[in-house]
Amino acid sequence: MTGAFRPVDPAVIRRAAAEAERSAFKSALDAALRTLAAAALSAALSLGAWQAWRWATASPAFALQQVRFNGLAHASENELLKRSGLSLGDNIFKVDLPRAARQIESHPWVADARIERRLPGALFIDVREHRPAALVQLGAMYVLDEEGKVFKRATPEDGLDVPVITGISRELWQLRRPEMQLRLLAALHLLDVWRGVGLSVAQLSEVRLDEDGAFTLFAHDGEDLQEISLGAGELSLKLRRLVQMRAALARRGERATRIDLDNPARPDQAAATLADKR
Repeated sequence: MTGAFRPVDPAVIRRAAAEAERSAFKSALDAALRTLAAAALSAALSLGAWQAWRWATASPAFALQQVRFNGLAHASENELLKRSGLSLGDNIFKVDLPRAARQIESHPWVADARIERRLPGALFIDVREHRPAALVQLGAMYVLDEEGKVFKRATPEDGLDVPVITGISRELWQLRRPEMQLRLLAALHLLDVWRGVGLSVAQLSEVRLDEDGAFTLFAHDGEDLQEISLGAGELSLKLRRLVQMRAALARRGERATRIDLDNPARPDQAAATLADKR
């Protein structure tokens, strides 16, 4: 059984097309109105923010009244304030904080500086200074920090009571800097081991870096300066042996001017050169 095909009424097609066109136009109009509304709101907010910024950057209410430093041990507040370029009375929103931090970090003692605004008119500056671990003889005397960085030339005003590392000439430092840097790190490790066995770093006067990677130390034992041949390896074992040997000599009322702990075959043994009894 077959049915006859019935053509669609052209009027129905026209009505459907018109309805689709009206719907599309309405959707487009709604989208355009939403976009215009958003743009108007954004413009209003931007204008408001710009006006608020103009007011804040011109208002005396936000004049810089206080600059407070935290973490200073060697650098002075006056010195850092002068380097920073900050001035009391400056608008707190106009100051260039990254630039001021960089200029503070140009001070030889300053490793890092972070600046925070505290409304209405204060800046808080947290300073991390280099922590001196030793002096290094490189022709002149320089300061070595705990991270192994030679960061400044030493001056009497520094007032540092730390060991002196010797054995690196200025020429060696300039020609073989990476290798010499590793040797300085090894010297810092030695200081850690020295503390670890209960010895005071204040007793340690000099750490000499010998050419073969060994260490020779000059340390105070009471009022006497003692030379200690340490060698290159088994540092913890050797320094514990040093503590034992000093204690044994003290019990006998004797002193040693030199102690040799560099016995590769028997690192647990030591030899001493005794001082004349007084």
